Amino acid sequence: MSDWKGWAWNPEHGFTFGEMWHLLDQANVVDTRVEFSSALLIGLFWEESVFQNWWQLGNSGQALKQYAAGFGQIERHTLGIMNALYADKRYKYTPEAMIGDPYISVCASVDYLRYLRGRFKNSTKRQILKNYGGAGNGGSTNVEKKVDQWLACESIL
Repeated sequence: MSDWKGWAWNPEHGFTFGEMWHLLDQANVVDTRVEFSSALLIGLFWEESVFQNWWQLGNSGQALKQYAAGFGQIERHTLGIMNALYADKRYKYTPEAMIGDPYISVCASVDYLRYLRGRFKNSTKRQILKNYGGAGNGGSTNVEKKVDQWLACESIL
């Protein structure tokens, strides 16, 4: 990822592979589990946050609480859209709730993928992942490489 700042894993907010897998075993239990497997989400969470349930970080390592949060780095405005439009979600998601509870953070990413699958029924798995990564819903981010990494991780695991 070209804008990676080189931030290292922080034990205060970070989780191990085993802890992440356990959280996924608990949270990734909805009907989209086969398409968006725990192995895929491991790759997504590693690339987005290095398994750290924390805020998006700025150039100096400061928490940018107005933007994205959680393992899956879901943007605040995206959570608002999901809360308003998706009745099947398990919680009313806020960035603060996600940061406060790693299980809720994982559920938010799972539910967001499920929301995207329902909204874009005829889209491929790759396109849904691109939408998750910021290229959909009018976004212009080039997320091809990141999606390739997520899918490669899934394939390896």
